[in-house]
Amino acid sequence: MGTAFGGFPVLNYHKINNGSEVDFLTVNTTELRRHFSYLNNKGYTTVFISDVLAHIEQKKPLPAKPVMITLDDGYRDNYTALYPVLKEYNIKANIFLVGGFIQSPDKKHLDPNPMGEFMQAQEAVEMSKDLVEFGLHTFSHQSYSKLSLPEIEADLKKTKARLQELGIPLQPCHAYTFGAYNQKDGNKRQAMFELLQQNDIRLAFRVSNWVDKLPLQNKYFISRIHVNGLFPLWKFKVALWGFIKIFNRIESLLK
Repeated sequence: MGTAFGGFPVLNYHKINNGSEVDFLTVNTTELRRHFSYLNNKGYTTVFISDVLAHIEQKKPLPAKPVMITLDDGYRDNYTALYPVLKEYNIKANIFLVGGFIQSPDKKHLDPNPMGEFMQAQEAVEMSKDLVEFGLHTFSHQSYSKLSLPEIEADLKKTKARLQELGIPLQPCHAYTFGAYNQKDGNKRQAMFELLQQNDIRLAFRVSNWVDKLPLQNKYFISRIHVNGLFPLWKFKVALWGFIKIFNRIESLLK
């Protein structure tokens, strides 16, 4: 459940829009301001990947009402639309980058994709100096459920090398594309956790629309809540409190 029940809500966004457009992946800045204002007014404290690592590995306490803001993929609007709002509300965010999609200064090494415009390397570096930390999200948005363990290891190394080449500071953290890896095969999932550890990945996140209780039981399977751009504010609160999965089930039964 949410922080009132000893839980650690981790919110998952994707695209941020300065206009009025919203969809399953896109939250506009008007609504984002409502989210951030609610968090600040209710005494939540946003935390970095590095804060969570320090809590797990060094036993450093998290604040009384911790919440983690994460974004997947690395769209350019995370710089043009999100970043100014982070500064306005003094909110920390964590962005998981698709290594092959980030634009280099010379426009080389871009991985063709249909997903939209992605941030430039210098923009990521600028954000890293203030309110943003970065983690890994594969090289070209592959699903680890479709890759072998050797392919996963190669992808991790390729993604880290690409982002380091661009000078983007990285945390030893990965977010699974399309949710979790091998949800039904516990043995394969455990083998991947061991592979992550061997490659110095010390945290990994899935999307489950659930809230894990502190202390975290599995640092390679941390739950996140997908923030739908079509949510009204009251539904954002339901998600933050840890009840959105239950609410969605009830809603589907009533249809």
